[in-house]
Amino acid sequence: MAGAPAFDAALERFAAFDEKELGQPWRFRDKPMDVRYALYRTIEDAQEASVRVAALPHPESRRILSLAQRAFGDLRGLLIGLSTDLLDTAPRDGEWSVREILRHVIVTEGRYAVQTRYAVDRADADPMRVADDKLPTPAQIDVTGGISGILERVGDARAETDRQLGDLPAAAMVRPTQWIQYDVDVRFRLHRFAAHMVEHTVQCEKTLAALGWRATEGRRIVRRLTALLGEVESFAGRAGALLIETRLAERSASSASA
Repeated sequence: MAGAPAFDAALERFAAFDEKELGQPWRFRDKPMDVRYALYRTIEDAQEASVRVAALPHPESRRILSLAQRAFGDLRGLLIGLSTDLLDTAPRDGEWSVREILRHVIVTEGRYAVQTRYAVDRADADPMRVADDKLPTPAQIDVTGGISGILERVGDARAETDRQLGDLPAAAMVRPTQWIQYDVDVRFRLHRFAAHMVEHTVQCEKTLAALGWRATEGRRIVRRLTALLGEVESFAGRAGALLIETRLAERSASSASA
C-alpha cells in the first residue's frame, strides 16, 4: 500500500491538521464547507468503493487477508509523517522504539507467509514445521531511513503475503500446521496476519503516548481513511485505490489554495 508521492504528501498534510486547520473554508460542489469535510468526503468515496469490491466473489483466504491490509492501513495512518526523533526513541530502557517495532512487523509478516505457504504445499509425510533456515530473521530486515520508506517496506511484505496466499482453494484452508506450540490449521494462521498487525499498532500507540505524542484530529480521520483504502486495495489492487488517492491529493491542493 505505497501511494503516489502526491497522495503521501496529502496524508502527511492532513494528519498534521487539528481543529483550527480543519475548520478552514473549503468548497464542495461550489458551496461552502470546511477542510474537515474534504477528508470525510474522501472516506465516503472509499466506503462506496469498499462496498462495491467487497460484494464481488472472492476466495475466503482473500477476505481474511483483507483484514490484514485494513489493519496495515490503520498503522500507516497512525505513523505517516512521524519524525525521526519519535521513530528512534524508546519509551523505557529495554523496550522497542517504533523503528524496532516495525522491524518486528516486517519479519513476522514474512515468517508467517513462509510458514503458511509451507503448510499448504507440504506433503503429509513432510515435517509439520518449516526448517528454521527457510525463515527470515530480524537481521535481514532493512528499517533504515525515514518512516515513509519503512512503511513502504511493510506494504511490500503485505503485498507478497497476498500474492502467495490470497487465492487459496477451499481445501487448503483446513491443512494442518502449528503456531507456537498449538496445533492449528491454515485458516487460523491466515487470521494471525491481521491480529498481529493490530497488536503492534497498539504497541506503537502506547510507545508514542509514553513519549508525550498526541494524535491530531486530522490524523484520527486519516487513520479511518487509510484503513478503508487498505481494504479496497486488498480486493481491487492498486488500481482500485488510485482514484480515491488522486481525489484526496486534489482536495489537499484545493484546500491549500482556498
